[in-house]
Amino acid sequence: MKHIGNTVKRLIEEKGLKKAQFALDIGLAHAESLSRIFRSESVQCDMLERICRVLDVHPAYFFDDSDAPTAKAQASTVIGNASASAIAQSGEMATLRELLAEKERTIQILLGKIGTKTGQDAL
Repeated sequence: MKHIGNTVKRLIEEKGLKKAQFALDIGLAHAESLSRIFRSESVQCDMLERICRVLDVHPAYFFDDSDAPTAKAQASTVIGNASASAIAQSGEMATLRELLAEKERTIQILLGKIGTKTGQDAL
């Protein structure tokens, strides 16, 4: 598990956020409360949820010591906006890559068969 306080502080700096505004956004009235979070290895779940919402990271980010690949998607429609993110573990990534390669081979085989059939029809 990552040190919550150090990670929050680093993310705030990386995103160029003002600490005072961040404190207000997560519901803290005083900057000294934010300093307390920076020193903490852990926080309560409700505070972690607010931090994640403001920093736009998944809560799992704080529990995984590896730098797992993440994927984010956003969409805007007439009805509203949607966003989703996924974090894949390293073993899952290897499996997904293998599945993708297998699907690609299948597509190439099928495209080859379609081309062969089309060529036979032309004769």
